[in-house]
This record gives sequence, structure tokens and C-alpha cells, in this order.
Amino acid sequence: MGELGEVVPPLKISPQGPVETGRRAGDPGPSQPEPHVGRRAGAEIPAITRRRRPSLPAAVRGNLPAVRSRQRWLPSLVLALGLLAGWMASPAAAAPTQPRVEARAAVVMDAATGAVLWQRQAHRPVLVASTTKILTAIVANDHYPARKVLRVPEAAERVDGTRFGYRTGWLIRRDQLLTTLLLVSANDAAETLAAAWPDGGRAGFLQAMQAECAELGCTDSTWRDPSGLEAPGHRASAADLAVLGRALLERPLLAKLVGSRSVTYKWPSGRLTVLSNHNHFVGWGRDPGALGVKTGYTTKARSTIVAAQRRGGRTLVAVALGSDHMYDDVHALLGYGFKVEPAVGSEVLGVRQDQPEAAPEATLPPAADRITGRVAASPSPLVERLGLRILAAPVPLAAFAGVACLLLGALALAWRRH
Repeated sequence: MGELGEVVPPLKISPQGPVETGRRAGDPGPSQPEPHVGRRAGAEIPAITRRRRPSLPAAVRGNLPAVRSRQRWLPSLVLALGLLAGWMASPAAAAPTQPRVEARAAVVMDAATGAVLWQRQAHRPVLVASTTKILTAIVANDHYPARKVLRVPEAAERVDGTRFGYRTGWLIRRDQLLTTLLLVSANDAAETLAAAWPDGGRAGFLQAMQAECAELGCTDSTWRDPSGLEAPGHRASAADLAVLGRALLERPLLAKLVGSRSVTYKWPSGRLTVLSNHNHFVGWGRDPGALGVKTGYTTKARSTIVAAQRRGGRTLVAVALGSDHMYDDVHALLGYGFKVEPAVGSEVLGVRQDQPEAAPEATLPPAADRITGRVAASPSPLVERLGLRILAAPVPLAAFAGVACLLLGALALAWRRH
């Protein structure tokens, strides 16, 4: 009998003991909880079952937090690696296509370092026509006083090709001769400048041209005519002309002349004439940042050009020799050059007089710095080797690796969320 007079049914004990505990019959079991006060008589106690996880060994339970931590961070790590690989592969995948150039010989050079950005037979000596006048102007500018007056020789009045109209015996100032030499490619101006050389006349001037060329670091050219006419042995290379074009731009008077769309010229009689620049790369005004430098043409040499342009703080010099579409070639060369940086081990043209010969190699930072954008005092050898391998990897391989890592990271993130 219970306290409230209710009849309590007898407790049935299985001969095999409770299933949950595995006890044998007759073993005392744990005391049953007292029924809650207020439960109605005869009400059945609901059976409460709870699914228990299988017990793990202590060694496994001890490592469980570390395993869960790794599972939590693994998808994020894979996704981060995929993003990094994609970022590193994007510049390679977006590398500009090679320029479409018709010229027989061509080169585009970074003017600040002399590094070659693209070239085709750049060291092959060929006919260069009036681009020869770049060197003629440099020698005259460096060795004749600014207000020096020169007498026009008979050879100037009779020279072949383009003439400005000078007459034998006229007295012309050096700057006036340089103006007609560079803007309208006057062969009579070139002959007048050459004939006035104090040591040997025209022959001495040609020797001075060869010496100046060698001093600037040119290696392929021989000069036999101050105008660029097809004298026996007169040859130059695209690489040498790029060096000469840069040297001309370093001389303020010459750089101003070749970069002018037009100049007012005063004849010996006092008459004024407006001279337009024959170089359409500058004269037409369609190319912002165009700096010149010089064009040329003969039947055998075909069209030749040395052009320079400044964009975004960079100056490039492009040369195209033996072309029927020299302006298209120049646009292609410069367009490509401004999209790329000097590659590792790029050839460096010319000898910089204000730097040691080995200095141009230092213009490119180590591989690790090119990747991170930072200048490290002593980059890790492993990082540098990794950078060189990535930079040298083929474009399709790098792009494929980046895309694969991105897909793997996205799948891992989706798996984590589900």
C-alpha cells in the first residue's frame, strides 16, 4: 500500500537482468526514482530513450579537438591557396601578344635602362637611310659652338636626295643647319656640317661619327656618309640606332627639335618660313607623348624610323628598318613595350657613362621582390627559387594551376557548409 492508498503493481524483474546494464538475475539494481507527487494512480511512466554515441578510447578522445580544428580550417586554407595561385597566374595568362611588325630588323628598348623588350635581328647591319642624321646631329651638336657660322660647300648644293636649298658660299649658323637636318632631313645641311670639321673635313667628320658611336656603346655599325646615302660599307643596326636615339634625346636642343611639330626658320635674307616636321609620328599630333626621333627612306633601304614615346613615367625607343608600313610597326612596338617589363636576363644596349658596366643588371630586383613587391635584405633561397619557377612557367600551365586551385577551394568550402 502506498501513502495515498494506491495499489502499486509488483516490480517485474527479468531473469536475465536489465538489458541496458547486462546484470545477472538477482543482482541488486540501482534504486528507481521516486514517482513525482501528484501523478495519477495507474498512470504509466513514459519510457525515455536516448541514443548514445559509441564510446571512444581515451587516446582518440584526447586528439578529437585538434582533428576538428583541422577539419574546420582546411577548406579555408585550400580556398586561400586557390586565390593565391589564381592571382599569381593571372598576369601570366594576360601576357600581351607579340607585336605584329613588318620591318626586316626592329627593336624596342627601355630608355632608362637600355633593356631590350622585343627585337628582330636587332644586331644585323642594314641600310638605314636618313636615320643616319641622328648621329650626324649628335657629333655637330657636341663639337661645334652653338653660334658657329659654317660656309656651305659646293658638295652640299650638288648632293643627291632631299635638299633644303642652300647655295654654295652661304653662311649658316649651326643651329639653323641642325633644324633643317632633323625636321626636313636636308642632305645639304648634313654635307655642310661635315665639311666644316677642323681636322680632315668630311673624312674627319666621318671618323668622328665612328668614334662617337663606339663611345656610346654601339657595336654593329660603320658610317660612310653623313646623310645616309648608300655609300659602300655604310650600314647600321636597329640596336645601335636605338642607342643613338636615346643619346639624341639626352641633348636638350636636339630633343626639342625632333619633338616639335613645326619650327620658324629664318633664311639668310631675313625671310621667315614655318617648317613642319616630316616625322608624322610627331608632326600629325596623334600620339600623345611622342618625342620623335627621325625617319628615312631610300629605294633599297625602304622606310626606316627611330621613334620615342613617353607614357606613365616610362620612355621607350623603337626602331623599324626596311618596312613599307613604318608607322604601323612603331605603334605595334611601342604598344607592346609599354605593356611589359624587362624580362630576367634581358639584353642591355649601350654603355651608360654615368654607371658602371655591370650596373644595368641591378635595375631588376630579385625574383622574390618581383613577386611580393617588397625589397628584402636577404630573400629566402626557397622563395627565390619558387619565384623563378613560377615566372618561368608556361602561361597555359600557370593558368590551369590557378583555375584548378580555385575550383578545389570552392568545392572544399561548399563541403564545409553542408
